[in-house]
Amino acid sequence: MSKWVDLPDLILSDIMRRLSFYDDFVIFRAICKSWRSVYSLENPPLSPRCPWLMLAEEKEQKSHTRVFVNLFDNKVYNFKLPELVGKKCIGTSFGWLLSVGTDFQVNLFHPLSKHLLSLPQLLFSNEDGNSKLDHLDYRDMFFEKCVLSRNPWNLVTHEYDCDCIIMVIYGNGRSLAFTRPGYKAWIDIPSHSGSISDIAFYKGKFYAVNCHGETFVCHTDDDIPFIESIAPRPPATEEIIQMYIVESSGDLLVVSRFRGGHFFLEDDTEDEDSEDDIEDENIHESEGEGEVEDEDEDEEEKINDNPYVTIGFTILKLECSTKVRSKYKYKWVKVDSLGDQALFVGDNSSVSLSASSFNGCKANCIYYTDDYVEVFPFTLNGGGYDMGVFSVEDGEYKHHYEGESLSYFSTPLWYI
Repeated sequence: MSKWVDLPDLILSDIMRRLSFYDDFVIFRAICKSWRSVYSLENPPLSPRCPWLMLAEEKEQKSHTRVFVNLFDNKVYNFKLPELVGKKCIGTSFGWLLSVGTDFQVNLFHPLSKHLLSLPQLLFSNEDGNSKLDHLDYRDMFFEKCVLSRNPWNLVTHEYDCDCIIMVIYGNGRSLAFTRPGYKAWIDIPSHSGSISDIAFYKGKFYAVNCHGETFVCHTDDDIPFIESIAPRPPATEEIIQMYIVESSGDLLVVSRFRGGHFFLEDDTEDEDSEDDIEDENIHESEGEGEVEDEDEDEEEKINDNPYVTIGFTILKLECSTKVRSKYKYKWVKVDSLGDQALFVGDNSSVSLSASSFNGCKANCIYYTDDYVEVFPFTLNGGGYDMGVFSVEDGEYKHHYEGESLSYFSTPLWYI
């Protein structure tokens, strides 16, 4: 043991730089005093080994503490993070969060290492066209999602990586914009579709899905960035659906999340603009709307207990279209099973992970948090209760966190 204690600091630093996860970093720090001293000097921005649930900011945050929960080993981490007090946070990846404050300062912040990367401010317009806003209702209006093309911190050079692209959904119209470390401004990506719901980085490109399920590829390397529609919108009802797009086992998936409850009208109508490139025309009708109209008493009770609640998911996979006259390059095919994968969706980058890699993680399931932030201010005690695990195999719902995480502006999210 003494030989390990006497290792030179240079070798210990080299060992630390080869670590990939924060969990290993904590173990490294606990070995002995000499290892702990090297830890205090290095402290690189590493991500947790599995997704942690980051709870919403409490109403009375006197200690500036944010709570993170590892659902798979029941460990709770309390970190003092005054840098995040009163700020809107969105989960990205590689252990980073996007944060924005009332001064509209935008940062990428790494809670575990306290690394902070300042990003350009986005200029927003109110109804009068003024770029300066007087109200503070920015939390649920200006940022919807943030996705990274790679880790913005280079663990080898110990510098920020200018090749990292930071893509966001922002504004009332849910538009797309991107920047890079060191850039002085955001670059807008013009789009006539609007209402982008989610984005994913897949095989070297960004892909986006709007609230109707229409899917686009983003061209960011051109002189004038643009998006190209590649897959049609499946039959859907916008009012009760949240769309997510995620890479899983080499495929690109679009996940539709159905909500019910007295926040929604009962006279939902089918989409009249069904396209011809969908493998199963009744994909959502059979699995989504059918669940909305489920007459099971337990389900009705579940819906009526809360103003809104998740009542179903459907999953589609992107495949090349073989139809000669189709204007789309790809079509949608229904997915009945995720295999060993587990999806994590919410107010963060959507991610798919191998369930067998984590004890307690359930395969063929969707772990979801409450990201319906638009209606948080209209709830009795704030939003955040619509969280759970959905089994794709049998359609059952279970809780993944038994406690509460309620807020009028801050969402619980997956910290990845």
